[in-house]
Amino acid sequence: MKLGVPVNPYALNVPTQLRAAAGRLGVTARPIDLPTVVARIDAAGAVVVADRDGPIAVDGLAPYLLYGYPAALYAFRVLGRQAFLQNPVDGVLVADDKAATAERLAQAGLPQVPTVVCPGELELLTELAGEVGYPVVAKRTHGAQGRWVRRADDPAGLKTAFEELMADGPTALILQPEVVEARGKSIRVVITGGRVLAVTERTAGFAEWRSNIAGGANQRPIELSTAETDMALGAASALELRHAGIDLLRTKSGTVVLEVNACPDFTSMMPYFGELLADEVVRASLP
Repeated sequence: MKLGVPVNPYALNVPTQLRAAAGRLGVTARPIDLPTVVARIDAAGAVVVADRDGPIAVDGLAPYLLYGYPAALYAFRVLGRQAFLQNPVDGVLVADDKAATAERLAQAGLPQVPTVVCPGELELLTELAGEVGYPVVAKRTHGAQGRWVRRADDPAGLKTAFEELMADGPTALILQPEVVEARGKSIRVVITGGRVLAVTERTAGFAEWRSNIAGGANQRPIELSTAETDMALGAASALELRHAGIDLLRTKSGTVVLEVNACPDFTSMMPYFGELLADEVVRASLP
């Protein structure tokens, strides 16, 4: 069996661990260089997917990102007709887009942080923030590891957040009330093969309110309630993902979904769960 392992040059931890796991399991790992993936269509209409190392022929595809790699979108649609994908392209596209994710979770009837999707226009954003109630959290619709996420206590802070968020170009914005009682804490649930594999509670580092590991948060393994397990599995299913990282918040009115990630970095959880994490992802990524 041959597993395609997409390689994002800005996030090497996951592909490195998956290639090591493939070696332990006797699976051939074929690295796929995301920045150079192309889909070649010849005069007869035949389609070949390739990267700088040549044509790509695999039995399964490991978890992947699409944001920032638009050519890979078309290439992976082709691969999806030839190989097994835990996560379909359309599901990954929804997970890449926080607004689309919120809409899909609402369709599924899953509890989530109240969300307003609005244009990148300061006057309207300020008006909506007043309706939501400060403190608020503002986000670009795309982003990871806490990047492009800002909080504001008042209109002046929101103006600063707006300017920082719009510095990278036009975008729709997400506006949410800050869940004050959960500030600095979240739960990461890793699902693969359609089942819960690992769960940790993450706590923000000193002087940081975001609980992402890249921002210095620490974590510890915890247990989910039955309802929380069902919620996490339901969130993945709503996006048609069999592999996902689901972020939950425990609030005074109950647990809610914060985000859904189609290609979570599970490597920081490996000290608590061992090589099983990467091995199971490899197994679940093959037919």
